[in-house]
Amino acid sequence: MVVRLVDARDQGLTIERPEREYAFCSHACLVKFAKSPQSYVAKVDTWLVADARGEHVHAATDGIPVIDEGMREWYKSCRCCLSDAHPEVVKMLDAEKATPTGP
Repeated sequence: MVVRLVDARDQGLTIERPEREYAFCSHACLVKFAKSPQSYVAKVDTWLVADARGEHVHAATDGIPVIDEGMREWYKSCRCCLSDAHPEVVKMLDAEKATPTGP
């Protein structure tokens, strides 16, 4: 998910690191990054290099991915990031969440 720095700054959702300033969509994502920045910095670097070359890096493929436990965890932890990558999955999980279960 791409978050504009100016918008994130206004909401207090940025972290300044030696290599650059990082912007986040939510406090949960900011905290996750702060706990383990090395897990994310390389991914951002790869995305920036591809973007500079005019390449389009996108994890999504044609069709709807399998909604497994990993997708459900992603939905729980950051629905907005999942929505950016797989909006159709979020629609399905939103509908599932809205459907009452049980007797």
